[in-house]
Amino acid sequence: MSLEERLWAFSLIFAAAFVVLGVLAASTHALARLDLAASAVRGQATATAAIFTLSGRALPLVAIGLVSLLAFFAFKQPLWVPLAIFASQLLSQGAVELVKLVFARARPDDWLLTHDLGFSFPSGHATTAIVFFGTWLLVAMVLPIDRPIKFVLAGALLAWMIGIDWSRMALGAHYLSDVLGGTLFGCAWTTALIALLLRLRVPIPWLHPS
Repeated sequence: MSLEERLWAFSLIFAAAFVVLGVLAASTHALARLDLAASAVRGQATATAAIFTLSGRALPLVAIGLVSLLAFFAFKQPLWVPLAIFASQLLSQGAVELVKLVFARARPDDWLLTHDLGFSFPSGHATTAIVFFGTWLLVAMVLPIDRPIKFVLAGALLAWMIGIDWSRMALGAHYLSDVLGGTLFGCAWTTALIALLLRLRVPIPWLHPS
């Protein structure tokens, strides 16, 4: 099985797990105990949680996208990489909003700070953590920079991804199952995107391991 075929297979597995989780979350109480246990983080370090949540919203993501574009231009790296990541983020969030209408799960009632509109499953922030910050983690691991800097960047991005997921529960904006759903959706989306780039024979270093 080729790398492309494995990526498509993983994408389908992630997508199937996402659908099963969504059905359970939207139509049964099977996940109630799991969600209740995870609600223990609600109200913890709300100021920090607000920062993580803010980083997953539109304006900060646009700012990160512009800075990354300028950095790639300055260091003569392919500009299509930050542009493709930003486009993937936009498209995935549009897809998330449509999927939310399908499952139509109400948000938790005990939200803090701001009350986000729309349905709860899946978490758009959790999807962003994978599609945007997770893809940048992959890019960081293959950039032509010193290995210590590379691992510091990758570690910081991974910690930030976890922080975003935690923040949505800490602020009472999502259930744990919503966050897991967003993570599965993001993984399905990202693996499918990489498989598509392989199909199109886009010359990306991390798609062609030696």
